[in-house]
Amino acid sequence: MLSSLIGTSAFAAQSRLESFVTKMKGLDAAGRKAAMKALTKADRNALHAEYKALPAEKKAAVNAALGRGKTGGRGSAKAPKNCPDPFPGCTLQYDTGTAHHLRDNWGSVVGNYFNTGFRNPHTIQTVTFQMNGTFNFTPVRMYGAPSGTVAPVLAATTFSGLPMGTLVTWNLPDIVSHNGPFMGGVEQSGSFSTIDSAFVGIDVDVNNDGVHGFHGMNINLAGTGFIPNATVGGAPFNAVFRAHGTNLPVELMHFDIQ
Repeated sequence: MLSSLIGTSAFAAQSRLESFVTKMKGLDAAGRKAAMKALTKADRNALHAEYKALPAEKKAAVNAALGRGKTGGRGSAKAPKNCPDPFPGCTLQYDTGTAHHLRDNWGSVVGNYFNTGFRNPHTIQTVTFQMNGTFNFTPVRMYGAPSGTVAPVLAATTFSGLPMGTLVTWNLPDIVSHNGPFMGGVEQSGSFSTIDSAFVGIDVDVNNDGVHGFHGMNINLAGTGFIPNATVGGAPFNAVFRAHGTNLPVELMHFDIQ
């Protein structure tokens, strides 16, 4: 029993987490993966909140019970060597999954500056993003760390005919053994009509995820004019633009299934 590992009193108000951990301990790798996929967003939020409320030594006991690597905080647990689609345990996500009605009117790339929540070196294998307007062509870019206002282009592609309001996947050429911050985003229209098919725009989230803060950024397509801490309608935001790969975060909600 997990309670015998970390003390019965510690789970007086956290029986949901104890029950989940006990269930996971009795499953093989395939069963654990299936159990994780079956969790609803509400389940994940509740379990995550309970885990975060534990002191460090209790978190360590949970990790040990689940066979996870030692952890001293977000992104410090051992990441899988290979991450199956959709990369459970290897997703770096700043948005809360709630798209806002506001749109950033920057006339070039809008996205996220990924500078917290991962280990080095890391490999970026795939990105997913969500659009609120998809007129004509949609260039997508990944950049390395900026030096002043300039950042190198690491990978580039262009989509056409994208759906709106659903995640789009770009299986980019692996950016292998990358160190330090990186950026990614979508080039979009500088002005918007009320007709979604007449502009290109990426969804943004103005809700703070409670862990990372805001990382929305603007940059020109070629990698010049980097603007950190961008705002939309006067509010900071995170773009619905996520990175997936190895040595990206392993959290309670993304167990490192060995």
